[in-house]
Amino acid sequence: MKKDRNKSSNTIKFQKDFKFNISIVIVIIIFIYVLFHVFSFITDKNIKVYEVKEGTISDSIQKDALALRNEEVFNAQKNGQIKYFKQNSSRVGIKSIIYSIDSKGDITNKIIASNSDMDKINNSTLNGIFNEIDSFVEGYSDSNFIRSGILKNNISAELEQIQTNNALEKLDTDIDAAIKSGDYSINYAPKAGLFMTTLDGFETVNLENFDMDSFDVNKQNKVTLSSNSNVKENDPIYKIITGDKWNLVFPVSDDEIESLKDEEYINIKFKQDDYTTYAQSKIIKQGTKDYMSLEFDDSIERYADNRFLTIELLLNNKTGLKIPNSAITTKEFYVIPKNYFMKGNDSNKQGFMVKKSSGNEFISPTIYYETDDAYYIDGELIDSKDYILKPNSNEEYRIDTKTDELKGVYNVNKGYAVFKQIVILNQNKEYAIVDKNTSYGISLYDRIALDGSSVKENDLI
Repeated sequence: MKKDRNKSSNTIKFQKDFKFNISIVIVIIIFIYVLFHVFSFITDKNIKVYEVKEGTISDSIQKDALALRNEEVFNAQKNGQIKYFKQNSSRVGIKSIIYSIDSKGDITNKIIASNSDMDKINNSTLNGIFNEIDSFVEGYSDSNFIRSGILKNNISAELEQIQTNNALEKLDTDIDAAIKSGDYSINYAPKAGLFMTTLDGFETVNLENFDMDSFDVNKQNKVTLSSNSNVKENDPIYKIITGDKWNLVFPVSDDEIESLKDEEYINIKFKQDDYTTYAQSKIIKQGTKDYMSLEFDDSIERYADNRFLTIELLLNNKTGLKIPNSAITTKEFYVIPKNYFMKGNDSNKQGFMVKKSSGNEFISPTIYYETDDAYYIDGELIDSKDYILKPNSNEEYRIDTKTDELKGVYNVNKGYAVFKQIVILNQNKEYAIVDKNTSYGISLYDRIALDGSSVKENDLI
């Protein structure tokens, strides 16, 4: 039997319910978020940021200078073998044992061969050496590395003096006999000062007699004398530099005289080791030539072995906030007289009344800079054609009556660009030093736009 096709089916169809999938929605939101930021990164300005630091910039003049000191050369009193009891560039007091001359060489050889007892150093001497080392370590920096050589010389001289004294004590009888016979002599420092066994032939040159020939390096005849060598009577054998004051002199041009004449004290950098110190300066004339004389009262030991020194005169030395030149830009401002400002709207902020057809409106603009009689504002809240009203007066002032440009940078501390005025103290090809006490200016560790020309007020960073 055939089924009736027209007969209603007993099967009932139900519509499926829509199921909400939160995971898919989250993925879509994340995708849109990432897509937005990728698009923003591609289309927005890539603004690099610089953190403001403190620094120094100086103008400089480099010179090759001649060193002049109070130097006195001493000669041998007789022929013989010389032994120095002090090292070159070591301090000596008057009547310190500094050398001996041995006509036959017997006593000198015995001193050299003597097995001195270094355990005879007394506590006072040891403590003095330890204190000297501690003082050097505490004040050490890479810039004063050269002083380690001076320290080594001083300590070596002290130890050698102890060793020599012990040897002299041991050989007391032999030495007395040699002195009586005239074969041996012990010699003492006639003056206190810096004992030097290096001579260069310029010892008699001073501030009164130097000339242009004194700057000829080829005329320097530097000799370093050493122990156990043979000397002849009247040979120069050492010199003593007396006093701590010394001078550097160098020729100057008319232009340099003009720029240096008002510099009483100049910051000097020694190119040999980058050590810096101050010197009193003076322009002097010697013959027909002009020279600058720099007087120092320190560092004489540091450069005692140098007759010629290359130095840098650090002029216009300015310290402040150091910023890249690329960050510096300019912005035009409206210059508004201060007597148009007042406090209003129950606020301590300065502002002015703007004349409007619908009624006067009090506006408190951002102040970027001020002089004795005016404030500098931008056009963020006002129109250049607006008029402002003077308090307690009928006088009016049009906003664009006077404009002026200021140099500055864009501060981005808050995530958007805010112009800050700067006062440049000194500048070179890469950086500028700006005043850190400028009103409405920047501060140490502020973040600024590295390229000021690519930023505008209120740009988001």
